[in-house]
Amino acid sequence: MQLLNVLRQESPRTVRNIVVLTVISGAANAALVGFINYGADAVYRGEDTTWAFAMFLACLVVFAVAKMRAETAGKRLFDDAMTRQRERLMDKLLALRLDALEQMRRSDVISTSARSIGQVVQASDTIVYGLQSMFMLFFCAAYLAFVSFAAFLAVAGALVFAALYRHSQQGESKKQMVAFSENEKELSNLVAESLAGFKEVKINAKRRSALRADYARLVDLSSILSLRATEEIVKMRLIIQSVFFLVIAVVIFVIPKMTDMYALEVLEITAIVLFLIGYLAGFLDIFPVLSRTNNALRDLQELEEKLDAQMEVLSPNPVDGDAFEALELRDVQFTYFDPDESRGFQLGPIDLRVEKGEVLYVVGGNGSGKSTLIKVLTGLYPVAAGELLLNGEPMASGDLTSFRQNFSLITGDFHLFSRLYGYEDADQELVAKLIESMQLTEKVSFADGAFTTKALSTGQKKRLAMVAALVEDSAIYVFDEWAAEQDPHFRSVFYTEILPELKADGKTIIAITHDDAYFDQADRIIKLDYGRISKDTE
Repeated sequence: MQLLNVLRQESPRTVRNIVVLTVISGAANAALVGFINYGADAVYRGEDTTWAFAMFLACLVVFAVAKMRAETAGKRLFDDAMTRQRERLMDKLLALRLDALEQMRRSDVISTSARSIGQVVQASDTIVYGLQSMFMLFFCAAYLAFVSFAAFLAVAGALVFAALYRHSQQGESKKQMVAFSENEKELSNLVAESLAGFKEVKINAKRRSALRADYARLVDLSSILSLRATEEIVKMRLIIQSVFFLVIAVVIFVIPKMTDMYALEVLEITAIVLFLIGYLAGFLDIFPVLSRTNNALRDLQELEEKLDAQMEVLSPNPVDGDAFEALELRDVQFTYFDPDESRGFQLGPIDLRVEKGEVLYVVGGNGSGKSTLIKVLTGLYPVAAGELLLNGEPMASGDLTSFRQNFSLITGDFHLFSRLYGYEDADQELVAKLIESMQLTEKVSFADGAFTTKALSTGQKKRLAMVAALVEDSAIYVFDEWAAEQDPHFRSVFYTEILPELKADGKTIIAITHDDAYFDQADRIIKLDYGRISKDTE
């Protein structure tokens, strides 16, 4: 069972403690029933009940303490296990290769992790209570055997029937749960696809109507599958509970005719069986929850395996950016592969050397490979062939993490973080000065390691991203069409002020651009065509 394996890996000792505590609470609960019956019998006979009442209170304290500690420990165990799961997933996501991430459906990663982890965490109360109910059933059944072995046989027969019936329904329940889970995935993917293609949906009424209809179909199917699962659970619970009510009828109407049973014994047995029925419901509730939990853990395991196959080796030792002298590509190639693993666009072979303090412009038509070249240059894409060198030293795949520390990058699809992660303690005056130089003082400020707002235009967001990049103070700055969303004034500022100032500070600049009016600001220009350098001019 997936759940048991996960919990054992998390803390075998805690699992054992929870089992021990549930055993104690189950035994105490059976003792409570016993002392209630003993007290009723004593009152009926006119005997003193002080001793029984004191023992009842003691058992109640033991029951309450053991139950509380078991449920608290179970909740903590589940939470700790899912905390490790979250952290492990985050580590693997951060170690994922960029080219692999670009081919994955990010909605799958987000929805699977959030939904599955949430299901496991929510299941903890029901599972621990179900475990307690199981032991309570056992001890109450043992007490029943002490009171009346004939009644015990009747209850044991009902329990065997319940177990066999539940086992016979397990396959169908699992099948329905998998179908429901798959349908929920489709729903999540459709919502993600609607948001990703929002412009295309917004502009076309037929597409919008068809998408809405498909969504309604999946929602209806989800409702049907959920109802079917509920009907199966209700039917199973009803059948099993009906069997136990028949057991009560046997105890009251049949067994007294077959044995020398007194009326008071009938009442005691009936009370025990009623207790059993109450805990049986809690025990039965555990099975659908276990099924959902195991299914969620399987989804998480599949996600982890998918991430494991696409992870790269992370180096903990970053290269000192001040040591940068030259970056070089020697006969480098990179190939995009389609999801069916057929070969797509190929970059290279490329031979390129970039010196410290150089301003290099990369130009070319759409689809020529400019952005791909940038990703290879910065180590975001692994080279398929050839060598990537830093200061004349070849970079192995395990060195790419430290290699990337030399770069600050603003791409066309950049993301602006609200916090300066890694640079929260940046000098406030420096950041304020940079914000002022980007003419954003009236829009945003910097406090407690974060920008006060991201409610800006695309051009303003790029300027704020420039602030963050300048705070990083990297050796190499890479810009992918940074000036595209800027007004004419700030376009000029970028080429005639920002880039020259970076160069004067000894920084290296690699910029993708179409602004031929500013080509004279470059030390060198390379042109790409069909994934290869067709022109290299100074």
